[in-house]
Amino acid sequence: MAGPLVVFLHRGGWEDRYQAATLAVTAAAFGEQVTVALFFEPLRLWVAGRFDEGAPPAAAEARVTPLAEALEEARRELGLRVVACDTAVRLAGLDPDHVLGRLDAIDTLPSLWRAARAGRALTF
Repeated sequence: MAGPLVVFLHRGGWEDRYQAATLAVTAAAFGEQVTVALFFEPLRLWVAGRFDEGAPPAAAEARVTPLAEALEEARRELGLRVVACDTAVRLAGLDPDHVLGRLDAIDTLPSLWRAARAGRALTF
């Protein structure tokens, strides 16, 4: 393995969330250590339970698994982590105690950066 994969997801469009989630789940399925770090709109959507919002009709036609469901399964079965940066939580106006119920951790940006430097990073 090439080290951990950190997926930085900051754009809120469904297509960006789809690409980030499917690449993260695929990497985890291949045994990679994967962390998905949420920022801005993706963070707000995840915490609100609306991460699949905005999926196009073509997603249902193509039988795309709901993104939140795929990430939750990968968390349970493959050890994928969904986290947020402490500053991102504050910028989103979210309560850290409430957010922790939906995330694996609230990390610092330096810790996420170190993990990415030790492995790889993807940004969406």
